[in-house]
Amino acid sequence: MVTVEVYRDAAGRIRGFRSTGHAGYGAYGQDIVCAAVSAITQTAVLGLLEHVKAEAAVAQAPGRLECKVSGEWAAREAVQAVLAAMTLGLREVERQYPKHVRVRDVEVSS
Repeated sequence: MVTVEVYRDAAGRIRGFRSTGHAGYGAYGQDIVCAAVSAITQTAVLGLLEHVKAEAAVAQAPGRLECKVSGEWAAREAVQAVLAAMTLGLREVERQYPKHVRVRDVEVSS
């Protein structure tokens, strides 16, 4: 199962996310659920770094992608728009494949 933790501060702003695991829906290289989650999360990272030019720490390894937005950047509307769109897409994949994807909010300190 892929688990995506969406980091939110006490004000409800999205501060980042961590995606871990494998969906197990299909064979390696043919798993459409893993591909969907990967495409959505990687596009969000690209949007933050290349389009918004936000400061963010990104760590990637097989079966894992984590992105944490730096300090004041989390309050910016463009950052929140990118991360909210990502969350919407992930929740739709979770709705369609509930045995393979779990999205949950995790409160973090600011």
